[in-house]
Amino acid sequence: MGNKTASRGSGTRRAVKKRVEKSGQEKPVALTLKVDSGLYVRLSTLRATQRTTNQNILEQALREYLTRAGA
Repeated sequence: MGNKTASRGSGTRRAVKKRVEKSGQEKPVALTLKVDSGLYVRLSTLRATQRTTNQNILEQALREYLTRAGA
């Protein structure tokens, strides 16, 4: 059993293997995000008014951010 945090921030990168489901579609990867309560309330309010999900809002925001950052 190794220390899980030992490799974080070490500067080494691993090749990312595409995860594909049996249907041929790419399988989503889980991501945990911790935010302060004020940001969470704003997200929840937006989610309710737009009748969508946190997943959809955050995925769209991340795509737009990465595009602007040129990543």
